Amino acid sequence: MPDDITTETTGYLHAFQSLRVDRSSGNPALHQPILLLWAFGRARQGNGRLVSWRDSERTLRKLMERHGNPGSKLDPQHPFAALRRSSIWKLEGIQDEVPQARGSSLNGWLNEHNPKGGLEPRLYALLANDETFREQAACTILQKYFPHQDWQEILVDVGLQDEPFDGFGHPPCVPEGTSFEDRKALAAAHVHRPGQAGIWGKQDEEAKSIVVSGGYPDDEDYGDTIIYTGQGGQTAGRHTHDQDLTRGNASLVNSMASGRPVRVIRGAGRHSKYAPDSGLRYDGLYRVEDYWSQEGISKFLIWRFRLRAVEANREFLTSPANPLQPDITTPPPLGNPTPGRRKTDVQRLIRSTATANWVKQTHQHSCQVCGLRIETPTGAYAEAAHIRPLGNPHLGPDEPNNILCLCPNHHVAFDFGMLTIYADLTVFDRATGGTTLLRTLPEHEISQEHLSYHRDHHAWKQASDVSEMDMPVRK
Repeated sequence: MPDDITTETTGYLHAFQSLRVDRSSGNPALHQPILLLWAFGRARQGNGRLVSWRDSERTLRKLMERHGNPGSKLDPQHPFAALRRSSIWKLEGIQDEVPQARGSSLNGWLNEHNPKGGLEPRLYALLANDETFREQAACTILQKYFPHQDWQEILVDVGLQDEPFDGFGHPPCVPEGTSFEDRKALAAAHVHRPGQAGIWGKQDEEAKSIVVSGGYPDDEDYGDTIIYTGQGGQTAGRHTHDQDLTRGNASLVNSMASGRPVRVIRGAGRHSKYAPDSGLRYDGLYRVEDYWSQEGISKFLIWRFRLRAVEANREFLTSPANPLQPDITTPPPLGNPTPGRRKTDVQRLIRSTATANWVKQTHQHSCQVCGLRIETPTGAYAEAAHIRPLGNPHLGPDEPNNILCLCPNHHVAFDFGMLTIYADLTVFDRATGGTTLLRTLPEHEISQEHLSYHRDHHAWKQASDVSEMDMPVRK
């Protein structure tokens, strides 16, 4: 954005925060902010910049009745006239002097002359054409004058939003980096609704948002990557029992499965250099890339989730794919014991490398669990599943002995721990309780070390709905 535009928009935002509103009741009157939000909505919808007093009075009166301070007089004539003293609102089509806003003759004067009012032309053009600035402008007014009112109701009523926000994804009129004084303000903006819980999400749906505030000592914050500790297991702020894979924790698993991003809010504190100095801050959308259970610092079972910022993942999407197709007659590639990490906006890393292709071609693209070979118009299809994941905190190698050739269904089941492969290569299906033997080939050795890691990683312990008695006694 050019410097002159930046200076201009900054000036407008300052003007919105500095409205000369009536404070005689002890609280700032909300009539001018409501009028401006309504004008912003007109700009968004492409309605005319100017609107006559008679055509606007009834609408403004209803908006002020719904969203003004309780007990305040419903006098839309006051802001319609008083705002002309600022640089952002114009009255046109008048020749006589406008009576004082608080004067008793103002309403009669407006009805007689029926002037047209509207935003200053340059401001209207910016609001109509620049969605980012329109979002900033609305957020500035809502934060300043409506910190604890329901933002969604206001935004829909004034035309800045077509329908209520469903809670998923980027919240309307809340730019990344927006600060909030407390949880009540977060809830008003529908950024994070729970008053105390760190996860906003139900067990049978995806998570909407999480708050990273240092409530669990196991949390790790690296900026674009967060290792987040699930909810539960605490009594009066102390960890006293194991966490379960239920409620908000289950919703984060659902988010990983669907790929739907989760909002991240950071709270103030010394737990992270990325935390705000005070209050809470909305820091954008993250995807859940992985989850696992382990013994926490408290010695109780915790569930952990790795989230990565969506914005940081877009580099991979724009890079050209360059798969290597190995000759099946060649020996297996050496692979890479410490593979590099590339940022990606997909939910699971499916690498099309020489190593992965060699494994799939060695097995003739047949699943090592069920034997399914999927034929497509472009050839057979299978997926390379890493036994020990490549990303943090697992740091598995991108080598043949850490890769299985699986069909898509069994790839997902394996990644979610629904398949367990024991040392004798028996495959246990947690969903059905059945077992089968992993299909192997002499030239493709499977690492027992990585299989053991996968078993430990998906131990599930008390959080599993499968009892120990139902599981084969194998290591």
